[in-house]
Amino acid sequence: MDCPNCGVYNPEDRQICWRCDQPLPKPEEPKKRRKDPAQAMRRMWIIIGIALVVWILLTWLLPLLLGGPGAPGP
Repeated sequence: MDCPNCGVYNPEDRQICWRCDQPLPKPEEPKKRRKDPAQAMRRMWIIIGIALVVWILLTWLLPLLLGGPGAPGP
């Protein structure tokens, strides 16, 4: 970070400029993203929908297509 008073580079961990002994501004912390509860709810419903489709395929359609024990007779 450059000192706002004299313009000399200082490492990020320094609190006082090594050249002019002026306090350096504190580095800004990155903003934390807020979790959107609506987005989490949408993701949950999408996962439930996909699981339901997979369950239907495995329990109903696949035996019908393969002619397994659950398939109707001739």
